[in-house]
Amino acid sequence: MVFTDEASTSPGQIVNTITIRAGERVDGLAMQITTAAGGTMTFTHGGMGGDENSLTLGEGEYITSMEAHWAEKNSHTRIFYLSFGTSAGNTVSGGGQTENVGKVTAPEGYQLSGFHGQDGNEIDLLGAIWTSIKPLEEAPGTVAPADIPGSTSGSTGATVDVPVGGSTAASGSAAKQAQGSTAAPAANVAPEDTSGSDAPEPAPRTAGIKLSEAFGGPHGEQFSDQPSAASGVTVGSITVRGGERIDGLKLEITAPTPLTLAHGGSGGTDNTLTLAAGEHVTSMDINVGQKKGRTRIFYLKFTTNLGNSVEVGGTTGERSSVTAPDGYQLSGFFGRVGDEIDKLGIIWTSIEKVEAAPTTAPALTDEDIVLGELFGGPHGNAFSDINYIVLQQTTSSITIRGADRVDAVTLQVATPAERSLTHGGTGGTENTLTFGPGEYITSMEAHWDKKNKHTRIFYLSFTTNKDNTLSAGSPTDNK
Repeated sequence: MVFTDEASTSPGQIVNTITIRAGERVDGLAMQITTAAGGTMTFTHGGMGGDENSLTLGEGEYITSMEAHWAEKNSHTRIFYLSFGTSAGNTVSGGGQTENVGKVTAPEGYQLSGFHGQDGNEIDLLGAIWTSIKPLEEAPGTVAPADIPGSTSGSTGATVDVPVGGSTAASGSAAKQAQGSTAAPAANVAPEDTSGSDAPEPAPRTAGIKLSEAFGGPHGEQFSDQPSAASGVTVGSITVRGGERIDGLKLEITAPTPLTLAHGGSGGTDNTLTLAAGEHVTSMDINVGQKKGRTRIFYLKFTTNLGNSVEVGGTTGERSSVTAPDGYQLSGFFGRVGDEIDKLGIIWTSIEKVEAAPTTAPALTDEDIVLGELFGGPHGNAFSDINYIVLQQTTSSITIRGADRVDAVTLQVATPAERSLTHGGTGGTENTLTFGPGEYITSMEAHWDKKNKHTRIFYLSFTTNKDNTLSAGSPTDNK
């Protein structure tokens, strides 16, 4: 079943002990905490099998990393191995290691404070919930986990990592085999507790920061420079390491605080472009291809506003390019990486320093958001727009790209600030519904089915309070 500890975690809480129950695989987890208010609480997930391995934390010690290994057992994905590391260098682990490995690290000033995922008699899917070590009133705004291409800067003092593992029929698949339509709830309805679904990825609210589309494949470990991204920075140089493919990347920030952002392996040859005063990287050309059955980045070219460029690698037939929004520059990256670069997107930041504008919208609380059912399957990359949401925001249009199936969806936010929330690819035909004054979406219908053994969304239909409808794709029996 799906679970989450998010509602019970809080900035400033103290983790006393963490326990892993495991044999060949991970059977269960338990974490005992002291809340910021002084009470005690234990989060327990999974079954009671296996041997118990516990770590008691010392004063001022925090869990700052989690490593998970997973594999198939009786056609179900299970968590086979877990290891937690603390700020004091202590570790606790249990289970048997596999080749499928994921590791997440706490953002600076944060600690592991709970979990979300899916369980039954064993742990099937697991993600970390990080909260600020300091109580909220003392803590800086929330930052993104280091391995998630997205961040929050809201007031919750908590972040959620995308879970690792897989969903199973026995423990609650992410594919809801139920009615595929959902209507907007009435105002002031208590939120449905679905925050443990496999799409809790935080999204950015930071002023002056935008993310490009990401290109590549699902291999390697996730990374993101967004916790370090800021408007008004000076980029001194960009280095691409590569030969036939792209091995690594390095970006040197020189002001206001010197910072080096490096990703990938040490292979290949360094190719560096040093930027002049007033020069900014404003576009990227990228080619992807297959190497030993895995998607890799084969070619990169970065070009500045002065027409200078650096390029490395060999071109392929799968080519894409992205350009900075007006007034923005390349200031970091996000994607997936191993010995080479497997997936890459750009973090654009405003060339000019941007201060976060005060908003007159009321503060957002958990009671103000109700999550609808999640339809589809466990494939692809998890995403969520939940931390883009501002109370009293208005939307101006919705766009579906689709043909036989749904390729992408875009929601255009109009106020208090213009923003496009876009997910999916660039295929299909674009269909857009523009809203009139006082018009908003109140229902969604989704159909799904299998394509190449992966569950896909085949059809979407959105209806507004004025009975206008937008749809795309092909209806199926699963809806």
